[in-house]
Amino acid sequence: MKKRLRIILPLAALVIGGIFAFNLLTQQKDSSTLRFSGNIEVTETQMSFRIPGRMQERLVEEGDTVKERQPLARLDKSDQTIALAQAEANLAYSRSVLAELEAGSRPEDIARSEAAVMQARQTLTELQNGSRSQDIESARADLDSAKAAEQSAIVQLKQARIDQNRYISLYKEKGVSKNTLETYQINFETAENRAKEAAAQTKAAKLRLELLRIGPRIEQLHKAEAALQQAEAEYALIKAGPRQETIEQARAKVKVALETVSQAKQQLIYTELAAPMNGVVLSTSAEAGEYLNTASPVLTLGQMDKPWLRAYIHESDLGRIKLGQQVEVTTDAFPGKTYSGRVSYISSQAEFTPKTVQTFEERVKLMYRIKVLLENPEHELKPGMPADGHIDFGSR
Repeated sequence: MKKRLRIILPLAALVIGGIFAFNLLTQQKDSSTLRFSGNIEVTETQMSFRIPGRMQERLVEEGDTVKERQPLARLDKSDQTIALAQAEANLAYSRSVLAELEAGSRPEDIARSEAAVMQARQTLTELQNGSRSQDIESARADLDSAKAAEQSAIVQLKQARIDQNRYISLYKEKGVSKNTLETYQINFETAENRAKEAAAQTKAAKLRLELLRIGPRIEQLHKAEAALQQAEAEYALIKAGPRQETIEQARAKVKVALETVSQAKQQLIYTELAAPMNGVVLSTSAEAGEYLNTASPVLTLGQMDKPWLRAYIHESDLGRIKLGQQVEVTTDAFPGKTYSGRVSYISSQAEFTPKTVQTFEERVKLMYRIKVLLENPEHELKPGMPADGHIDFGSR
């Protein structure tokens, strides 16, 4: 028995010493390296429309690679298109009003207003002077001439209407061009205006003759005086041209119309959802035909070019790791392949380790979160993929 003990004790001492030496060597090796594990993460961007509406189409699916500014989805833009057309029409009208005001009164408008003053003055003068026989005869001749002119205008109008209807039928049968049809339509409108003007002249001639026959009444004199005053006031306004404040008001309306057009164009742009960056569609949340409110999620993009490894280190290793430090990362999905990265973030506060750590000793330790920024040109690293990081302090 003693002989056996003599043999066993030296052997045990040898084994214990070997274990101690192995642990010492291991610790020395570990002091020059730092290993940690974590998961790959990417920058995720949830894409949504800035305005509500019914989604007309989604142009991408999960897993699709997209480029910056590439269209991803579209809303029905019928309302926005109509709003833009109305805004542009209002802008065109506002500009035309401003241009007319800035140009001032046209010579023909001034001449027409001056003629109205002369006519009103002549009417008042005739009423004040009473009727003379030669005036009555002249008025009767004017009435006959006006009636003849009106009858001629009516005949021309009837013929113009017949011609217009005939060419409308020919145009529908493609027998004449649109330009030809428009010519006869213009002829009809001209004849119609002439007929109305001739009827008005006949009516005025009748009234003048009646006034000459019965003589002026006091209320007619007052009415003629008021008509002359109104004609003179209108002539003064037209001759002076628009006031500066009226022009400024028109300019303000043009400015508002321009802003409305700009807003309508922006709303139309908002009906298309475009990629803000190069990336991959990680998930989709809406389908064509759905009504979406503002900020309703449509899809999620991941920036795959620059993922990072999210990991935790013990506080005892905190002084060994620095921002910008080079890290080599490996994954189970691509054994033997190493991805180069650099430490881009070190948490300023200690955190408990995630629940994925199994042992009680490690669960109660306070850990510091770090991020290792990686290059991923082939998009091999995917979100959620487990990975291991390795820092070799001896190679610095």
